[in-house]
Amino acid sequence: MIDYYDIRRRADKLRAINIIIGGRGIGKTYSALSFALETGKPFIYLRNTAVQMDESCSLFGNPFKRISRDTGRDIVMEAEKRHYMIYEKIGEEKTLLGYGAALSTFANMRGVDLSDVELCIFDEFIEARKLTFNQFTAFQGFYETVNRNRELSGEAPFKVILLSNSQTLQNDILAGYGLVQRIVTMTQNNEKTYSNRDIFLELPTAGVSEMKKDTANYRLISGTAAAREALENEFTRDSFKNVKKLPINEFTPLCMVETERGMCAVWRHKSDGRIYCCLTPSMQCKIYDKDQYALFMRERGLYLTECEVRGRIWYENYECKLMLSDALRLST
Repeated sequence: MIDYYDIRRRADKLRAINIIIGGRGIGKTYSALSFALETGKPFIYLRNTAVQMDESCSLFGNPFKRISRDTGRDIVMEAEKRHYMIYEKIGEEKTLLGYGAALSTFANMRGVDLSDVELCIFDEFIEARKLTFNQFTAFQGFYETVNRNRELSGEAPFKVILLSNSQTLQNDILAGYGLVQRIVTMTQNNEKTYSNRDIFLELPTAGVSEMKKDTANYRLISGTAAAREALENEFTRDSFKNVKKLPINEFTPLCMVETERGMCAVWRHKSDGRIYCCLTPSMQCKIYDKDQYALFMRERGLYLTECEVRGRIWYENYECKLMLSDALRLST
């Protein structure tokens, strides 16, 4: 019997925000959609863009196709204005199962009443490409629209299950919830789960990944970044080079710079000139806000870019590396 990941085994651990990042084809989407269907209540299927949602309405891209085949049901998604409807077809009759939406256009639907929905499946929320909108801001708008004031009325909070492969940690939602360094630490310590009162985070593996290693394609690409991402759940697109906490008393402040991710501080070593980017602030240096990119680049940016190219910049954590990379318009 093939050992697939099944989120239904984690039902008692689910919080308001649930983030599942795992290898390819281990059963994340299948089990999450099965779980949503088994609740017997309307749910939301969410993707980043309308193009992705439109494709989900086709026979080619229908995310319920395998579930329909395995259960003898006929579950389809249909476009309706700016949103989508999920139905089960029985002959000429259609039974509503849930709704679909694109995060990029959901702001157009603020004010709708979705009080009948208790669960959302956000599929493939991490993308390697840069999205054209701020994903975290859009997600906060989406969550507020659906959740409204449920908890103030004594109801359980709206639950979202966010699913993805380990494509990259450069993601607005991971950054917005402060989870980037948490995931780095988890991967370094081989930890699989983290939770608090409001969030559940899992980096699962499944036995099916071991079995896939001996299939034709993965035998051909064994050991490559693509295979490690798909089978080992490694964030192979992210570089953790020079990420190490250093003693701040050996450095003097150079500047502080604000990015969309937050404020980071840049320090220079007192003797050897190494650069250290960290979260320790200093009022004894110039501070550049996020609207001063040109000034920052002219006064400090070109110098810091050269230091980065030469491997002379160290980072307190990976989040600091992403912040300075954003400030310098570099790719990690």
